[in-house]
Amino acid sequence: MSIRLQYDLEFPAGIYYDNRLQLNTYQVSMQLCTHAENDQVNIALERLKCFVYTELADTVFIDRADEGRAEMLASLGVNITTLPADPVDQVVGIMLYCKLNAIMEGRMTVDSLNLASRLGDQVWYLHDAEDSLGMFAVDGWWHSSSAQHHTLTLDAYPDNVIQVAPSAWIEHELLWPEVTAESSGNTVVFGNFPKNAN
Repeated sequence: MSIRLQYDLEFPAGIYYDNRLQLNTYQVSMQLCTHAENDQVNIALERLKCFVYTELADTVFIDRADEGRAEMLASLGVNITTLPADPVDQVVGIMLYCKLNAIMEGRMTVDSLNLASRLGDQVWYLHDAEDSLGMFAVDGWWHSSSAQHHTLTLDAYPDNVIQVAPSAWIEHELLWPEVTAESSGNTVVFGNFPKNAN
């Protein structure tokens, strides 16, 4: 049986807009609907909270067209979230609608999402399944079930070093019951490389 829920949250984030970095606070109110057993619904809700509070909290939303500025901020250790347009409230709201539905993988759905922010003068932007996704209709990280939230490819390591980043869902123990860490695709293969004859 499906259950309809309301869930509200608030998180701090920055925006890089009009050549200025500004701090903001977002309020989000969602209407959710469950489509699975309780254990999977609980994981879905924990994924939602994990994504918002560990990945998006204190991020800086930035237009991906401003790649140079995004890479510069990321190289300074700033958490970056790249968007397909200027990071205005409506764009952030549609991104959240898409991404939260993607990470919950049908166990629970966001039927509608309302977003307001301090910089947006507390004007609420409303989005539901009947509204157009606009630029978010194209494939992007916002349709991925992973915790990814940017398009940056920073080369912080030498060519002979590979960074292995575990899945956030493994790290936070939020895999679905039928999925094991071994089957989740995070595999490291150690090769038998010849030694130098020096």
